[in-house]
Amino acid sequence: MHKLFIPYIMGNQNFIENVKLLSENGADYIEIGIPFSDPIADGAVILKAGQAALEEGMNAKLILERLKLEQHAIKTPYLLMTYYNIIESFGVKAFIDEAEAAGVYGLIIPDLPYELGVIFKEKLKHTSVKLISLIAMTTSNERVKTIASEAEGFIYTVTMNAVTGQDDTFHQDLYNKLSLIKQNSDVPVVSGFGIKSPEQIEAIKPYCDGIVIGSEIVRRFTDDTREEVIAYLKNIRKSLDDNL
Repeated sequence: MHKLFIPYIMGNQNFIENVKLLSENGADYIEIGIPFSDPIADGAVILKAGQAALEEGMNAKLILERLKLEQHAIKTPYLLMTYYNIIESFGVKAFIDEAEAAGVYGLIIPDLPYELGVIFKEKLKHTSVKLISLIAMTTSNERVKTIASEAEGFIYTVTMNAVTGQDDTFHQDLYNKLSLIKQNSDVPVVSGFGIKSPEQIEAIKPYCDGIVIGSEIVRRFTDDTREEVIAYLKNIRKSLDDNL
């Protein structure tokens, strides 16, 4: 079965160019982060990239406008990762309408509690935009079953605190959680948070349907040449495709 590769990038001045590069080099979906002044779920690399994007003047409105212009040139489905505060400030209905007009496949909202998510999903009902479910290691098994059975698009399992030791292997708890999610879901189950190496991909790919890579992709777009970024993306794609 084909394993999904979902890279995350920051919505900075170069984001359209970066989306196209990812689209041409093995990405199945692309997450675009909307920069926010108080991002509670972001690590140091993404935090820094978000601050830089804000200093460039980037915001939700600009990102949506650029996607609207470029959507037909992007061959891979793309999602917006954003905090609910941004959506509320924009106006919930206006944000959803603009996202749909910009060809956005789905929304990932890390600070949206389950109960609010149910209400928000209702507002998406008659649109093509999906709300992607997040499941954390700390989510109770009963809640996991509920979320998994209602999920659309794919499920993003947050593997935070699941890495153990120097060798980047994962806790057995993570594999058990992924197994439970997959048993209760009809959509692909992907893992992400701290994943960056082929070794980690080897360890986790038998248990999930794909991976999300965020900080490492953001770091490489900042520090590496275009050729080095492409080489890394090809290596990740190869790690996902090998021995299937």
